[in-house]
Amino acid sequence: MATLSYPGLTANVKYLNDSTIYWKTTDEKDSVAEGTNRMVMKKIDGTKFFVSWIEKDGTTVSQIIDLEKKTVEAFLTFDDAKGKRIAQTLERTFEVDK
Repeated sequence: MATLSYPGLTANVKYLNDSTIYWKTTDEKDSVAEGTNRMVMKKIDGTKFFVSWIEKDGTTVSQIIDLEKKTVEAFLTFDDAKGKRIAQTLERTFEVDK
């Protein structure tokens, strides 16, 4: 399991196998969302990985995880409250839970 800490949001992720991810997010208002999705993972180099998946609500998540620097850069697309598709980028820390 790994913990990704973003501004106002914490995500716990578990890579179940090479093609499946389980995630659970908790925001600053203690609102929880979770899901299990098919993912694509590609090794970029010795310490970096590209991970991407599409959530049930249509949110797309693409991440570059750097195990050496313990960082994650995420690019998300999702529908806002008015149904307009928007994009967001996030960058924060990545910790492998022991």
